[in-house]
Amino acid sequence: MTKENLYDEQISPLVQKIIAICREHEIALLLSAQLEDDDKRELFCTTILPGTDEVSCEKFVQALNIIRPPSRPVMYLTTTHANSSQTLTAII
Repeated sequence: MTKENLYDEQISPLVQKIIAICREHEIALLLSAQLEDDDKRELFCTTILPGTDEVSCEKFVQALNIIRPPSRPVMYLTTTHANSSQTLTAII
């Protein structure tokens, strides 16, 4: 079993629960895991939630760029939901 498979089967379901709790309570989150696929290529699985207005989204973007420096142009999309929560999506 590769680290990627292990992540998909065991860690990802837990991360989804954590993301749901963070969204529900407007908790900012930056979570990143470094994995390998079948070909031993380095992979990252990263989640970023901006939290509330009290947390600067820019700090999370800076941290994300340190964790995984962009090797090509990156677009960030902020979605504001009906309940005033926001989701920051990095399109790499």
